[in-house]
Amino acid sequence: MKSFSHILFPVDFSARCEAARPVLTSWARRFSAKVSLLHTVQIPISSYGGPDGYPIVLDIPGIEATAQARLDRFEIDIPDVTRSVSIGDPAFQIIQYARDNHVDLIMMPTHGYGTFRSLLLGSTAAKVLHDAHCPVWTSAHIEEIPAAARTEIHNVLCAIELGAEGVELIRSAAELAQAWQAKLQLVHAVPVDDTRPEKYLEGDLRSALMKNSQEEIAALQKGAGTDLEVMIEGGYASHVVRDAALKYGADLVVTGRGKLHATFGRLRTNTYAIIRDSPCPVLSA
Repeated sequence: MKSFSHILFPVDFSARCEAARPVLTSWARRFSAKVSLLHTVQIPISSYGGPDGYPIVLDIPGIEATAQARLDRFEIDIPDVTRSVSIGDPAFQIIQYARDNHVDLIMMPTHGYGTFRSLLLGSTAAKVLHDAHCPVWTSAHIEEIPAAARTEIHNVLCAIELGAEGVELIRSAAELAQAWQAKLQLVHAVPVDDTRPEKYLEGDLRSALMKNSQEEIAALQKGAGTDLEVMIEGGYASHVVRDAALKYGADLVVTGRGKLHATFGRLRTNTYAIIRDSPCPVLSA
C-alpha cells in the first residue's frame, strides 16, 4: 500500500457519488494516479421474460450511448481519466474491471443505514468488499462529512485483529499515513461478550484477554517495525472502532478484511458494520 497508481471509481450518479468526487480527486493527486470511471447499466431480470411472458426488446446500444454521454459529463479535475460503461451486475463488473486493468484501489461510497445492512447479499459494496483483490475505500456517511474535511487526512486509525496478517496491515497503514503526512494510532476490539463462559469470571477473563491482546499487538508492531499508540477495548468491533475514531478525530480508518475461519477472525464479517458505523471513510485492505 505504499502508493496507488490506478484508482477505479464506480459512478452511479447518486448524491453519495457526487460527495465523494473531491475525495477521489484528492487521492488521485496525492498518489499521481490515473483514474477509471465505470458506470454499469443493470438490466432488470424481468426484461428477459419468464415461463409465461415474453422478453422486452431493449435498445442496448442506445442505452450504452446514453450512459456514456452522461458519464462523459461527470467531470474530474485530473489529467488521466478513462470513462467506461458496462452492462451487467455492478459488483461483478467492478471486480472484473479491477482485475483486468490492474486497479490497485477501488473507491466507492455506500449506504450506511439499516441494522441488518451487512446481511443483505445483494449489496454491491458487500460483494466488492468480499471479492476484490485490492484495497477498497468506502464511506457510508460521505454526505454528512463537512466538505472542508473530505479531502485531507491528518489522523489515521488502524483497526487490527490478532494474527500474522496484522503485521502487513500495520506496515501498510504506516506507509499510507506517511504518504499523507498524518498521525497513526492502532485500535483493537476484544470480543469479551462472546468469550466469557460464566459471568463470575468476567473480571479475570477480561484482564486475561486484554493482557494477551497487548502482548500479541506488541509482537505485531515489532514485526512491522512500529511503536504506535494502541487503544484496546472490549466490545463489538464496529462500536469500539467508531468510539476510537471519534475520540481520536480520525479522518480515515484502515482495516483488514480478515479470514472467515480464523480464531476470532470476525473482521471480515464485521467490515460492513465498521463501515456503516464509522464517522469517517474506511479503507479495507
